[in-house]
Amino acid sequence: MYIFFIALTQNSFSVTLKSIFTFSSQIGIVAEGINNSTKSAKFKLANTFIGPKRKSSYRLSIAPVYGFYKINKNHATKVQPKLSTQFNFKHEFTTDRQYKAFFSYGVEYFLHGLNYNSYYFKPDTLQLYDKNFDYTHGLILQELALPLQFRYSFFRENNALFSPYFAVGYQLRFMLPAKLNITQNGNPIKEELVDVTFKNPLFYKNLNSGIYATAGFQKNGINGAKTGFFIELQTKYGFSPYSFYTKYVATSLFTNSVHVAVNIGLKF
Repeated sequence: MYIFFIALTQNSFSVTLKSIFTFSSQIGIVAEGINNSTKSAKFKLANTFIGPKRKSSYRLSIAPVYGFYKINKNHATKVQPKLSTQFNFKHEFTTDRQYKAFFSYGVEYFLHGLNYNSYYFKPDTLQLYDKNFDYTHGLILQELALPLQFRYSFFRENNALFSPYFAVGYQLRFMLPAKLNITQNGNPIKEELVDVTFKNPLFYKNLNSGIYATAGFQKNGINGAKTGFFIELQTKYGFSPYSFYTKYVATSLFTNSVHVAVNIGLKF
């Protein structure tokens, strides 16, 4: 009887240990499941409020530009645009998970100009505004701009070989010194650098802003490559007319301009 009791006790103890080990394993499985669920919830929460890691690229382009100039007709006539060009460099980021929306910032150098007929007042002479525009003025302008751009692609750029898009942008424009050349019947009269300022400056006389709109077409890289090529048609408009002043030219020669550019560039 005593031996039977000991055997029964040992058997019960063994069953108890097995139950404890089984319960501990179940607790471990449950804890691991809770831990994995917590990690998954954190990942979903991060994607919801922060979003996935943003992809970025660079865009480099050059463009021929044609200008439409409007000058004060009381002091000038026969306005003709010069050959113009611009260079752009932008850093671009995706702003959505579909690789369709992009934001970029960068820098632009814009070289443009115009010819027109106007006055030239010789030193120590009376300045008569008699509508005799006998002198040809050639003005070469330089601008340095800081563009901010939003671009939307109609196809996903991470898996479409070609993607049309449109873009809109705002840019700060800073006028660099311009070159003025005055001639009469082909004979040189005056040539020098002039300070071009805005009629309605933004914080500083050489600083203003403008907007632009773009329609483009891009060939994207394949197999996840960033490299691509693009061509786009762009129209730019400045908010304020600009002018310059010297003692030998007419005052209030304010000029408005709209420019159309064809950008050809590389995405990398």
